[in-house]
Parts: sequence; C-alpha cells; structure tokens
Amino acid sequence: MRMDMGELVIEREFSAPRGAVWAAFTEPEILAEWFGPEGWGVHIDTVTIEPRVGGVQKFVMHLLEDPTQTSPVHARFTEVREHELLVGEDGPHEMTLNLVIEMRVQFADCPAGTALRITQGPLPAEVLEPARAGWISSFTKLDRLFAAHL
Repeated sequence: MRMDMGELVIEREFSAPRGAVWAAFTEPEILAEWFGPEGWGVHIDTVTIEPRVGGVQKFVMHLLEDPTQTSPVHARFTEVREHELLVGEDGPHEMTLNLVIEMRVQFADCPAGTALRITQGPLPAEVLEPARAGWISSFTKLDRLFAAHL
C-alpha cells in the first residue's frame, strides 16, 4: 500500500523578540500555556524539554472537553542552535507507515520581531491541511500570550 506523503511548511511573524519566541518552544511552563489548537491543552506535568542534541521533547496534548482524548509528542532533538534552530525527530508513527517525522523550527529577526519557519514531514497528504490549521490556531494562542506578557 502506497500513501501520498508531503511536507508542511509554515512561515509566521510574531511581534515578540526572538528570545521570547525561542522560550515559547523550549521552556515547559510557556509551552504548556499555548501549545495545541483551540480546544486542546497541555498539562505542565507532562512536559519535558531538553533543548540540546540528543535531548527529548515530550508532552501530551489533551482535548479540553474530554481529557481522555490525547495526542502525545515524543521527539528527540537532532540539531540545536540557540535562538536560531530546533530540529527534532518524532516517531516512528503508524500513520506514516512507520516513518520518522522531522520538524525544523527556524527563528530569525524581522521588522515585526521574529520570523518563524516550521517544516514538518513527511506527513500523509490528507493531514497536511488539518496540521496547518492546528498550527495556525496554536499561534493565535501564542499571540495572545505575547500580548499579555510583553
């Protein structure tokens, strides 16, 4: 059986300094406040982030209306350049025919504050748009967090 696979690329600017956007991805207390689309949350007690090569990123997203519905993340960092780049591998996953999913998060300065570029894949073609929508929804939560604290 062959599954059509693709790669998700999202580019987004935040009105926040690069260090604050980096912290949103690397500090457990901050990640737990924004990660996951609207209607989903992350309990801080499920979060472990070790932003170094070989370090782990683990947490469990849960549906707020039904916490038994979960989506765990268990990745290992393969490349880390502080305030510039996080690369991690998560998997293997059954939904990608046991492929490992790589995620690259690049941070750069821009006139608005910080430019973020996320590349994630390979992903089954049918989950590309739902994944994009999830990130966009998560970033709305992150914008609110920055507005409240910066």
